[in-house]
Amino acid sequence: MITDLLDLTTDANILVISEHYLENIVTILQTNNYQAVHSSNNFQAAMELHLKTPAALMILSPLANLTIPELTDKLTTFNYTNASLPPILLINETPNNTPPIDTAIRDFINTPINSDELLFRTHKLLTQYLSCQELETYNKSIINTIEQQSIELKESQIEVIECLGYAAEFRDSETGMHTIRVGHYSQCLAKAMGMNDKEAESLLYSAPMHDVGKIGIPDKILLKPGRLAGKEWEVMKQHASIGESILSRSNNKLLKQASIIAANHHEKWDGSGYPRGLKGNDIHLYGRIVAIVDVFDALTMERPYKKAWTVDDAVELINSESGKHFDPSLVDLFVQNLKQILSIKETYADKETSDNLLNEYISH
Repeated sequence: MITDLLDLTTDANILVISEHYLENIVTILQTNNYQAVHSSNNFQAAMELHLKTPAALMILSPLANLTIPELTDKLTTFNYTNASLPPILLINETPNNTPPIDTAIRDFINTPINSDELLFRTHKLLTQYLSCQELETYNKSIINTIEQQSIELKESQIEVIECLGYAAEFRDSETGMHTIRVGHYSQCLAKAMGMNDKEAESLLYSAPMHDVGKIGIPDKILLKPGRLAGKEWEVMKQHASIGESILSRSNNKLLKQASIIAANHHEKWDGSGYPRGLKGNDIHLYGRIVAIVDVFDALTMERPYKKAWTVDDAVELINSESGKHFDPSLVDLFVQNLKQILSIKETYADKETSDNLLNEYISH
């Protein structure tokens, strides 16, 4: 008996839509352990039933004044509230006419109805549909797992990258908030010039590593409170190349981007910068962006050897260096977006109780 094939499919919701065979079909299904059979002889009422209890199989015969194509078109265009159309088993009243293949009909059974054939086709369609549903659920689960792992991997990468940015600040007189501000300033300026959100966000994470090369600078030079002498300054300038060398060893996209920034953020528009003396557009755009925001933040933060400049004085200097130190077009954008820059500055202000990251770490 076909009943030997029936298993969990007997719990599935079946919707019967018919005017003439309703009682017969429902009886056959229910007496063969199908527990969730719903029925209607009216299309609209049937759709309301489907909305309340989505069907895994529809069994239907042509309704009054509706051809098979018209009926299946109504089914496929009906709003199923995001549920996919279930398989349709047609009760074919004209055995000599095969249903059109361009309809939503998945299978058909001729009249008079043979109960074993009805059960066989019902089981087959339900098994196929439920298997596809289970596979789709499994695939979504796999995709969600992969997406979650990707998010966690990205977060881990960002944490490592942020720690690299902080590492340089442990040995300097700056606070870790300097690196955070430089990242946000860079993102702000990147968006202002039309970069897409993804590329601008990459600057948020890579720009804070601009001075990671300071790790390789001797303490007597890096921590000197006053101005550096000629040879000392030459050693200090090496931090740009050291940072580039450290960061370029990785295949990580953000670290490679940070390597570009480390190598370019002390170059000057007129060619008088270091380490390569690049000029104008030969300086990578990322480096030109970070050059402006790094100088702005350095000027407006207090250090052991200087007081913080006012915002007006810092902006005046940046304007005066347009076309010399800085890319003129980026200077204009910086000034135009100063309100947003200052909002970032306030949001990520230095802690008053912290002179630098190292002291803050030791105090805990």
